[in-house]
Amino acid sequence: MPNVMQQLFVMNMESLLREYAAFRAFNKSDSVINMRIQHQVLERIKQLAEQQHVPYQTLISSVLFSLANIEEQK
Repeated sequence: MPNVMQQLFVMNMESLLREYAAFRAFNKSDSVINMRIQHQVLERIKQLAEQQHVPYQTLISSVLFSLANIEEQK
């Protein structure tokens, strides 16, 4: 059985963003986080977000949302 991170990478990024957009339509963010990550990782995330035509913070939020709800998706 693949682990959670492997499941996230297998997910289609477009469907991940669609699912998150649907969630956001009815639920507004109410928390702020601050984190440190390697510069190369952030640059890669920005590239991926640009390819999907979304802000990079939205991409990060959608991945975190999916990770937090992975059990419901099974």
